[in-house]
Formats: sequence, structure tokens, C-alpha cells
Amino acid sequence: MASFNKHFSPFNILRLARAFKNWRLQTKLLVSLIPPVVLILALTGFATIWYSSNYLNEALKRTVRLQTNALSHEIEIFLEKCRQDLLIFAQRPVARLELADFAKSRNDIGGIQYKEIGYFAKSDRKHIFLVQKGGTVITCQDMSLLQPLFMILFDRMKDFKKGDVWISDIMEGVSFGQDEARNGETRSTRVIRLATGHFGKDNSLDGIFLLSIDLYQIRNILSLFNSPDSPILSYARSMEPRFNYLFDKNGWILFESEDIGSQGEKLSTNKARLDLSGTTGRPGLEYAFRPGSTFHMYWQMVEDVRHGKSGLTLMTDKKARPESMTKQYFLAYAPVYFNSSGKQDPSVYCGVAFVDRIQLALWAGYGHLRVMLAITILTILIISFIIFGVSRMITRPIFNLAKAVNKITRTGNLCQIALPDHDNETSGLKNAVNQMIVTLRKQLEEIRIKDDQLELESKRKMARLEKQMHVLTERLKSHTIDEIVGIGPKMDALKSEIIKAACVDADVLIVGETGTGKQLTAEAVHKHSSRSQQPFISINCGALDENLLLDTLFGHIKGAFTEARTSRKGAFMAAHGGTLFLDEIGSASPKVQQALLRCLSLRKVRPLGSDDEIDVDVRLITATNVDPGTLIGKGLLREDLYYRLEVLTIRTPSLRNHKENIPVLVGYFLKQAGRLMNKEDVGITKGALEKMNSYHWPGNVRELMNCVTRSVAMVEEKLIQAEDITLGGERPVRLANMTRMKIEDDESLRQPVSQPRVVHIRHTEDLPPGLNARQKKTFPIILQKQEITRSDYQYIVGNNLPSRTALYDLSDLVKRGILEKTGRGPATRYYVAKRSDITR
Repeated sequence: MASFNKHFSPFNILRLARAFKNWRLQTKLLVSLIPPVVLILALTGFATIWYSSNYLNEALKRTVRLQTNALSHEIEIFLEKCRQDLLIFAQRPVARLELADFAKSRNDIGGIQYKEIGYFAKSDRKHIFLVQKGGTVITCQDMSLLQPLFMILFDRMKDFKKGDVWISDIMEGVSFGQDEARNGETRSTRVIRLATGHFGKDNSLDGIFLLSIDLYQIRNILSLFNSPDSPILSYARSMEPRFNYLFDKNGWILFESEDIGSQGEKLSTNKARLDLSGTTGRPGLEYAFRPGSTFHMYWQMVEDVRHGKSGLTLMTDKKARPESMTKQYFLAYAPVYFNSSGKQDPSVYCGVAFVDRIQLALWAGYGHLRVMLAITILTILIISFIIFGVSRMITRPIFNLAKAVNKITRTGNLCQIALPDHDNETSGLKNAVNQMIVTLRKQLEEIRIKDDQLELESKRKMARLEKQMHVLTERLKSHTIDEIVGIGPKMDALKSEIIKAACVDADVLIVGETGTGKQLTAEAVHKHSSRSQQPFISINCGALDENLLLDTLFGHIKGAFTEARTSRKGAFMAAHGGTLFLDEIGSASPKVQQALLRCLSLRKVRPLGSDDEIDVDVRLITATNVDPGTLIGKGLLREDLYYRLEVLTIRTPSLRNHKENIPVLVGYFLKQAGRLMNKEDVGITKGALEKMNSYHWPGNVRELMNCVTRSVAMVEEKLIQAEDITLGGERPVRLANMTRMKIEDDESLRQPVSQPRVVHIRHTEDLPPGLNARQKKTFPIILQKQEITRSDYQYIVGNNLPSRTALYDLSDLVKRGILEKTGRGPATRYYVAKRSDITR
């Protein structure tokens, strides 16, 4: 450690770095290139080995799992054939010759040789039991030896149905020879028994058919799949030890595979229990082996097989084996299913395991290392030779050229380099440097001139940019929308949409709830558009019936109908060159919508009674307080008309979605109402403002404006208190007594405030002719009070009467000479005209 610190101290490293600067290019190339190349080759080799080993191991794992699954499937096919043979056997007549003929036919066709074939009768005890040995079928004479088996079968199969097959665990079977059969002597063998029932006409169990499979036949399947004659052999296998073994669901290893040439050997588990400790032998299977509970990997395999899972585990030997160079090996396993009934899913009968100690990945790694070592040595030699050879040819001329260039750099004198030519490359480099010097000398002045021009151009562009910014700022100032009061993102978005819509001459559809300012939005679009100096006509489609609306929109000529004493232009012609605003477009009748669609398509109108069409230049702005999709779905709005109207769509936000503007709007409406009513010193308390903020405002900004205006008009002090605010149909607490005093004179008005006021008219002949239902309802109250406001008119009519409809009815009474209008805005009031023939 002290020696390492001595050689690699910071001082020595600094000296080495300084010395490196003074080395020749050839030495630097050798020191700089060879170690990285060696390192890269080494890393590449190790990475290649790692990746190839992983992929090779993955391929080996798949091969091992494939062989294990194939072996499991082959055993399942074998057991399924036995089940099918038993069911075919059960369909034969019950006779000894029939059973013997069945065994002989299976031997003749090369089928499965069954160790035992038998039939056990339940009632008459006429049992038949045959044992097959060496191709000879022997009949058992002494049935008393089979009494325990008979009892077990009938006990196990008492609830079986036709077609069900019972399969046993591995057990001892009876084996006879010729002399043994005559003398009643028996020998035991290891078999798996399959049984199915024989049912009578009443579907009761009359007897049992039995077949037994010799375990040697299953052991031969294990040995075949582990031999060079395997049906799934993919490549020639090396000589590493590998074997299969069969185990049951209780963890007993039953027997293992043998070499293909040792088929006659007894069943054993010698190879499977190496490195394992546990219990050897169980009743009837003295060679069976069961590992102890400490071998967790083994018992995890058994548990997986119980649940029908297959898998693969990388195992490690506790001690080295002389026949294997590695302690690790693959252990693959898979369940063996048996279907006892064709109508149910198969169940796990046992499991098979495959132990493979293949060393292919290890040998491949060794070979790869040898190849990489040879490639690394050869690469070092080749690179060293190239560096030595090439550097000697190119370094000296390059050094001379570098010296000349450095001299130019130091002196700043751009003179051409004069050096002898050594080779084509250095000569080309020298000529290129000289040409570059000449070009630089020629372009220095040009660069200076261009720099001056660029600086001048930059100054000019900056001056133009400042002018553009000034012009843009003035344009934005000119587009300030004073009519729209409010702050925040929603109001900014509304103002932005208004400006955008005003900048183009296209039709606009305004969608928003009642009282959200659709009329103001339309007026703002008109005011800020190029048509601002032309007429702005506003029509409420919901306040007029079909014929009156058609006449209002398209006009008529003199004599078009009885009362047409003069011609009328109509709204489209009156708004020629300007803007026409149609509110509540969804309330227009289908006939009106059809006429509007034709007018919008042709931009022509035909007055009633006229045969000529007149061109009109009108920008149409429509509004609706219902979602157009809902109107279309209900059939109240033509879909083709909607697509004509929605060129540009502006959505006015409801007040509940931008309540941060309530204080701003309240202040604006307070000043407005104060100026109109000479109450400019009226203020509002914090409690009243909080009450307004907590209200949901279904009538939106219009409701807020009416609320503030009403409060200013009715309040008698300098401050509007919370109890002075009327919200949602409630009455001001401070004005309740005064209101009751005003209506005491009329018995018809003494009703609860929350109910509509109903006036009973005794003499209908006293009403002026031509009044609509709303005007007839309110006219007696107007006569009694001698005055009315628009809000009072809405309140008396009820049913959430729109303000525009109320204004239309009141204006109609003014035109008839019944009422006289005084004041402006919220202070407008209507008085009964001073005429004696008002009801005539």
C-alpha cells in the first residue's frame, strides 16, 4: 500500500502529465490508443460473454421446460388411452372369453398390455379376474385373494356415474404364473389400477370393470424421453448426467428413468435422492423416497404441481460431483393430469421432474474467452504497427506546418506558408491553408463593411419594431370595451372574443343564460366593427308572434294587407350596411326560421306583398339563452339554420362563474343608479356585499343590476344594508310595511308576495280594444295606481316574464296613447295618459 501511494502520489501524476505534453505524437498515439482499445475489447468480450451466456441459458431453460412438458403430455396421453380402452372394454358383454378376447386384441394391434383385466359383480359374486404375463392371459381361480380389492372398489365408486373412471395410487398388484394359478400362489407387482362401473337398467351399479397398468410401461416413457431416441430430440446431447423421475402429490419420489438399454432393471430412486435426506420406502413401495421438510425448493415444486403449475428452478449441489464441472443444474417440473370424467376439467394425478446438469453454457464461455484473447492480442499488434508506420510518415510535415501556422497566429501577419512538399496530403493541406489565408485577407475588409451594415440594419429594424409596438398599443387602446365591466380570465376571454369577432365581417351567435349581457355583447361587437357608423337594429323574437315578427324583419309594401296604409322597410332593410341583432332566436317559429335561412343564403329580402327581391348588406348577430344543441334536439331550432348562424360563437359567462366581479359590478351599478336618481352618495355595507356574494344569481348580471337599482331607489339612508337587498323573490324587510300600505286599497292585491297578483275584472267592456292577455291582466292595476315601472309590470304578470317582453308591452301602450313615458334607464316610469277616452 505504501509503494502504491509512493508511485501514484499527486506529485508524480503531475510530473507524468507534464511529461506527456512533451512526448512525440507517435508515443502519444501509442499510449493513448492501445490501452483504450484493449479495454474496449475486454469490455466487449465480457459483455458478449454475459449476453450470450444469458441467452444460451434462456434457450437451455426453454429446452428443458419443453422436454418436461412434452414428457408430462406423453404420460397424460398414455393414461387417456388407458381410460378410453377401459370405457370400450366396459361396453362388452360380461364373460371371461370376452375379457380374454379384449386383452388379445390389444396385444395383436400393438396396444397397451394391461397387467390385470377383471370384472367384479355386486349381486351374484360371479367375478372374473385375468392376469397377463408375457403375452399369456391367466385366469385367477381363487377369488378370495381379491376380496379386499373388491371391497375397496365398491366403496370408492358407490357415487360414480356412467362414464366416470376411478384411478388408484401406485399399489401392489397380483401376478400369476402357469403353475401359480393352479396352486393359488401369487406374486406382487407394482401397478396403477383404473376402474369404471357397470350399470343396470335402473342406472344402479351392478359391477365394476378393472384394468391395471404396469409401472414399467410409464418408466419406459421416462427413459425414452431421456435417450437419444427421444421424439423431441433437437440436438445431440453431451454426456452430462440427466434423468427424469415421477412423484406423487404427497411428495413421494416413486421411480426414475433408466438408460434405454437397461429397461429390465428394477424400479429405483437412487439418482433422484442424491444430496437429499428423508424417508425411504413406504408400504408396497420399498424403493420410494420422500425428502425431508428442510428441502424447501423440492417442496415448493410439489406445491406448484398440486396447484397445476409447471416451472423451472436453478439448483445448487451441496458438494462437488466428479462427473460434473459445475454445482448448478436445472430442475424442471410439470403436473400430469387425468380426466376421470369427460364432462369435467382434468385434475392433477402426479408430477414429473427433469434434472439436467448440462454444461453447454460453461464450455461456450471458455471458448469465447479464448477467441477474445486471441482477437485482443492480434488487435494490439495491428494497431501498434499502424501507429508506428503512419505516424513516421505524417508527423514530421505536420509539425513543420503547425510551426508555420503558429507563427502566423503569433505575428498576425497573414503571409503564405512556404514549405517543401513531402507528400500529397501535406501539400494539399498547405495549399488549403494558403488559400484560406488569401481568402481571409480579402474578406477582412468585407467583413468589417458587412458588420457596419448589419449594425445599421439592426438599428433600423429596432426603430421599426418600436413603431409597430406603438401602433399595436394604440390599436389595443382603441379597442377597449367600456360597455363590458369586469376583470378576471373569463371577462378577458369575453372581451378578446368580442374584439376578434369585431375584426371580421361574419355572422355571430351569442350563447348565454338570461341576463349575462348578450345585448351588450352584440352592441360591443357592432361598436368596434367596421360597421360601427351604420345602424344597429335589435329585435326580440320571443316578444312577437309569427306574423308580427315576419313583418318586423322583412317589412311590407303599401296595400299588402288591409291595414297596410303605408310601406314598411323591415329590420333587414333598416339595418342595411349595419348590424341586425335577433335575440331569443330559438323562440322563432319554423316559418320565421325558414324565411331567415333563405335570407341568409341569398342575402336578399322580399317584403310582404312585393314580387321583387332586394339585396341587403347586413351583419347578423343572434342570441339564445338555451344551448343550441338542446333546441335542435327538441325541434325548436332548424339544424341548417344553426350552421348558418354559428360562423362565430361567443359564450357569455354566467355571473356565478365569475363572482370575483360582483364588487366591481355593484360599484358600477351604484354609480349609475346614483346619477339617475340623484343619490350619488349612497353606499353599500360589507354585509350587503357578502349577501350578494353568497347568492347564486340565476338572473345573472341583469338580476344584479335590478337588485342594486331597486335598493338605491328604495333605500332612505346613505348605506344599503343587507336587509335592503331583495334576492330570489324575497321582499325588503325595511320596506314590507310600506308595501302593505300601498296595496291595502285594493282587495285583489292582498295576497302573499310569493304568489302572482291576480286582478278580477268586473266589466271587460271597460278595457281598451286590442290588448293582449298580459296587458289585460295589468291594466286595472295601472288605472288604480296611475303609474307603473317595467319591474312592477314583470312582477304583476309573473311567470318569469322577460324584461324585453315587458318593455314591448309598455311601449305598445305608449304608442296607443294609454301611457306616457318619463325618465331613462332604471328610472323610467309610465304614467296613465290624461285623456277621457282612454277605454274607448
